[in-house]
Amino acid sequence: MSSNYKVLPIAPIIFKVLAYVGAVLGIISALVIFFGAGLPETPRWMGLVTLVVGTIYFFFFTVASEGVRLLLDMNERIK
Repeated sequence: MSSNYKVLPIAPIIFKVLAYVGAVLGIISALVIFFGAGLPETPRWMGLVTLVVGTIYFFFFTVASEGVRLLLDMNERIK
């Protein structure tokens, strides 16, 4: 790995951690909202919306991780 890229090799790891944190927080908050432990005026269908948003975060950060990994692999193969 070239010394020009100091942060780039750890970026996929950071994105993967963020993906799993987003998924776990999405699941936990969806369960809290769905089972009524949140605010009393929050409708239960918002739990499904929260779960969808957590899934989108997971997908986005996973794609970002794989994209950075792809760029790193391309850089290694070019050299």
